[in-house]
Amino acid sequence: ENLLALPAGALRQVRGNKISMIFQEPMTSLNPLHTIEQQVGEVLKIHRGLSDRAARERVLDLLDKVGIDDPKGRLACYPHQLSGGQRQRVMIAMALANEPDLLIADEPTTALDVTIQAQILDLLAKLKAEFNMAMLLITHDLGIVRKMADRVCVMNNGEIVERGATRDIFASPQHPYTKHLLASEPKGSPPPANAKAKIILEAKDLRVWFPIRRGFLRHTVGYIKAVDGIDLAVKEG
Repeated sequence: ENLLALPAGALRQVRGNKISMIFQEPMTSLNPLHTIEQQVGEVLKIHRGLSDRAARERVLDLLDKVGIDDPKGRLACYPHQLSGGQRQRVMIAMALANEPDLLIADEPTTALDVTIQAQILDLLAKLKAEFNMAMLLITHDLGIVRKMADRVCVMNNGEIVERGATRDIFASPQHPYTKHLLASEPKGSPPPANAKAKIILEAKDLRVWFPIRRGFLRHTVGYIKAVDGIDLAVKEG
């Protein structure tokens, strides 16, 4: 089916219903003026015609599936009140709300730190199997390609120059551009850290808490503890 030839009404039934997408930076994709419940619920109301109550229950279920802690407490939160990893999980919940056949993930972890990257990738793999859907992963990270992909398409200047099974592409690349990409991957291991190096930065009991506000007067009723009681030291070198 040629999606480019579909009329607007038919294309609207495809977007968010049969095909969904998550983007690199959820802060630019989520609406800063709407709560998490409103944004995820809107998808369900438009495509499924759910009532407010039914949509709310489905939103809670989706937030739980994507690993949001205290889903009920997050419903009234706005995007800026969540961490980067939590915002990406909300984006995934929105994309999966209508159980699409295909999920397009465009650099879904680039804006996240390494630990959260791994969590999001594991979550996507789990949900892909649970929802029995295909996933088109767009990434420049060869490590992610190795971990996630069954098949690979290599693109250069907007054109596919090589395609094949992941193991074949990495073991025996054919196109010069593919060979160039694989050759640019760092080799070897970093040198071991010097245990006796001078400490140049140290923090004790580090905390980063975001207030959760409720009610007309926006009283603080709790906190999202992004970082809580962490000790760290950065050594020279």
